[in-house]
Amino acid sequence: METYSEGQSDRTVLAFRGPRGESATVIVMRRTSKVWLVFNGALKTTVAMSDPECEKLVVALRAASR
Repeated sequence: METYSEGQSDRTVLAFRGPRGESATVIVMRRTSKVWLVFNGALKTTVAMSDPECEKLVVALRAASR
């Protein structure tokens, strides 16, 4: 198992509110050539994406924010 510092080049923690007003976090980081999104610090809700998959997510987020 990797620790936090192994294979990681960038990490950002974003704070949000859930649909019912509860605190929510999204951690965005790069580990072992993938972009990881970690929701509320849980491995079961973590997504690891290749760069092309990450670009698709960015496009989808931009489209939804219009």
